[in-house]
Amino acid sequence: MKSIFQQIALPTVPADLIESLRIFFEKGTLEQKTLFEQLYVDKWFDYNLPQLDLDVEAIMASYKVRFMASVIGNDAATPLRPTDGFDIYKGEIPRMGHRFPMSAKKLRKLLGIVSSNRYSDAQKYEELKKALFGDVRDAYLGCKDTADHIILQALSNNGIAEFTPALNNPDGRKFKVDYDMPEQNKLTAPKAWDDANKNTVNPFEELQKIKLDFLAQGIDYSTGEMLVAPALYSWMINSPMVRKAILGTDKSNGVVTDRQFSQTLKSYGLPQVTQVVKRSAIAKDGKRQAQLINPWNDDVIVFKPAGKIGEVQPAFEDSEIIKEKDVDYIDGGNGIRVAKWTIGESTGQQAGEYTQASWRALPIITDIKAIVNYKVRNI
Repeated sequence: MKSIFQQIALPTVPADLIESLRIFFEKGTLEQKTLFEQLYVDKWFDYNLPQLDLDVEAIMASYKVRFMASVIGNDAATPLRPTDGFDIYKGEIPRMGHRFPMSAKKLRKLLGIVSSNRYSDAQKYEELKKALFGDVRDAYLGCKDTADHIILQALSNNGIAEFTPALNNPDGRKFKVDYDMPEQNKLTAPKAWDDANKNTVNPFEELQKIKLDFLAQGIDYSTGEMLVAPALYSWMINSPMVRKAILGTDKSNGVVTDRQFSQTLKSYGLPQVTQVVKRSAIAKDGKRQAQLINPWNDDVIVFKPAGKIGEVQPAFEDSEIIKEKDVDYIDGGNGIRVAKWTIGESTGQQAGEYTQASWRALPIITDIKAIVNYKVRNI
């Protein structure tokens, strides 16, 4: 059966709850949709139109230094330059998805509010909308969380992201994507950035060397970002060498502020630091697991160029092609498909309602040649 929210009518509020949700997704601006929460995939990637094929090809960005034009004679032929060609990434578009139940007990509570004379229709509508949008929000954003995990894993693990039932995908399948990060972009610090070396490691000098080495190859990180885990950022800003560089030898026991650290990075020609914070819950056999999943490698500093670094290629979900008549579908945008339906005696199940979100999509880091991994711990 279709969603219970489709069947509720309020005399003085003619709005259809499911239709309101459709309008929110289908006609709302990107800014409205990201009021839910803007994730890394939204900030760093563009979205392509969905495709039917489940295989994907994308042109990878080239970072070759451009040719300088020749100084030629008035009657000379114009010199020909090679086109250099381009690299193509090929991969599989995975399917991601989950569903959430709303029990009959919770439905009873909502229906109790609807039937009560103590509330206005406008108040009832807001309570129903809150319940409807809450389940949809969690289902919808959970799909984008998976895209974030692919992106953050790959950015901090030499261009590779991997899902396994034993590690981070207990009710799913094995999936691996390798964006083919160049070997020259996989760097390791000469000494571990830990307390044993805190008096000899100079983060500014090491990071500046990387910045200058890649600048010589035509890649400028000045306006980009250095992505780090909060714990590593804390170590950097409190390390003796950083305190000396910013406060001077005579005040090296003082506290370095975020602003002072940022200004010093700028003076070295380095990009600003972005702290990467991402944790997601996982479930096994329908039960929440105590362990939270961190996709970021906390031992690595990542150099990222400014702006967008890739594209997301979605594919049409099966329900977009073959719709089930007793299910309410909402197009979440960029290929994300939200579905709501009720169950009960006719299906041999306990009465309740399900909210499901699913997405066939692959984020492609087309700028992988400009992503640098600098491993500074556990080396």
